[in-house]
Amino acid sequence: MEKTILTKTGRWMLAVSSGILLVFIIAIFLPEEFFDMIPELLKVLLCIGALICLCLSFPAIYYHSAPAKRKKAIRVIAIISGSLFLIGWFFKFMHWPGAAVCCIFSSFLFCFGALPLIIKSRYESRKTLLTGKTLILSIADLLSILVITIGLLSRIMHWPGGNYLIMGGVGVLVLTFILWNISFRKEVKLRFLAEGKLKESLKEIGEKHLIIEEKNKEITDSITYARRIQEAILPPLDFINEHVHESFVYYQPKDIVAGDFYWAEKTGNVFLIAAADCTGHGVPGALVSVVCSNALNRSVKEFKLSDPGEILDKTRELVLENFSKSKETIKDGMDVSLLSIEKTAEGYTIKWAGANNPLWYISPFAGDGVLHELKADKQPIGFTDDARPFTTHRIEAQAGDTFYLFTDGYADQFGGPKGKKFKYRQFEELLLSLGQIPLKDQQEAISQALKRWKGSLEQIDDVCIIGIRP
Repeated sequence: MEKTILTKTGRWMLAVSSGILLVFIIAIFLPEEFFDMIPELLKVLLCIGALICLCLSFPAIYYHSAPAKRKKAIRVIAIISGSLFLIGWFFKFMHWPGAAVCCIFSSFLFCFGALPLIIKSRYESRKTLLTGKTLILSIADLLSILVITIGLLSRIMHWPGGNYLIMGGVGVLVLTFILWNISFRKEVKLRFLAEGKLKESLKEIGEKHLIIEEKNKEITDSITYARRIQEAILPPLDFINEHVHESFVYYQPKDIVAGDFYWAEKTGNVFLIAAADCTGHGVPGALVSVVCSNALNRSVKEFKLSDPGEILDKTRELVLENFSKSKETIKDGMDVSLLSIEKTAEGYTIKWAGANNPLWYISPFAGDGVLHELKADKQPIGFTDDARPFTTHRIEAQAGDTFYLFTDGYADQFGGPKGKKFKYRQFEELLLSLGQIPLKDQQEAISQALKRWKGSLEQIDDVCIIGIRP
């Protein structure tokens, strides 16, 4: 707003002053009687005022311009002023009329047109060095130049007081030069001290940065080694493929180590496989996963259990037993989907039990083109206020049925054009669209679908999906 008002004012001043001066120039060619009615003093004041307004219009117009544009305006004004001054000297030497007008206009143009813009540029370039002192000393410098210029003009035009103006301007200029020197000497000293402190601070920061990098490397190396241990706990994919006709495991941890894990074991004629989601992710989730995986192993190997519901009951008991050794109440645990496949003479028997995580399966011969769901018990493997025995579901399966065990990481991933969750409904549609294609191809399709959905967003949770065709 201020910039617009000043610029408009400068343009009005330029227009009005140019008009007045144009009238005076035209009056030269008119009869002398035309201006006799105007007092001589008023004519002089009008002429000088118009000259000053004309000169002041340029800094008003360019005061708020970009530095490069302002410097260009200063250069043009200085060239015009210098040229007029030389012309005035030449006219005076040749005793031609108009020498006084050229010298006066040249001085006014430099003092009132260029100096304000020079003050502005000088202040902007040095305001970070001496703050308020810069403006005061800059104005003092340029006022002294103004006084010296007027003094020289007075000498040329034989006006009184020219010598005093020159001596006063030179005196102020010398004084401001001394003050500039003192101020900059203090500034240099302060900057030297500040640079010393900065170097010490940078050195200290550099040393701390090296320490942090070293600690970070140690932590990262430890977590990376922990991943190797966690991967050693996970069952080999070859072991799973030995006991089922076809399968895939899509396992995508959010961090180096994960709270999600998959588990498989063989006891007698029963093959057990599970997808589990422990509390949290990263290192805390990985620690809980070790406890829960060990509890599943003990339930099957030590307690000889093969029924999914009984396994989950015993696993919860063992997890709570491990956490009960702490003085604090630990509510960590896991959600799990556990499937058992028992081979018989007639084929195979499939049972399932779940803690919060459901089981999905698609029957190619059902003819309904829908995905069937077995709902899990709404309780975790861990602390709960209302613990109940887990339900074992028996499934009448047919050849070609595909079973999906999964955690919530896939459906909860944010992405898409609006940055929303993928959700279970879209996950269901994705699995139905894959039909009866080989499961290894389904794994790739599921992986690519998640990458497309996620885009540039960060993965928010561990992902574990198991596909089984007995």
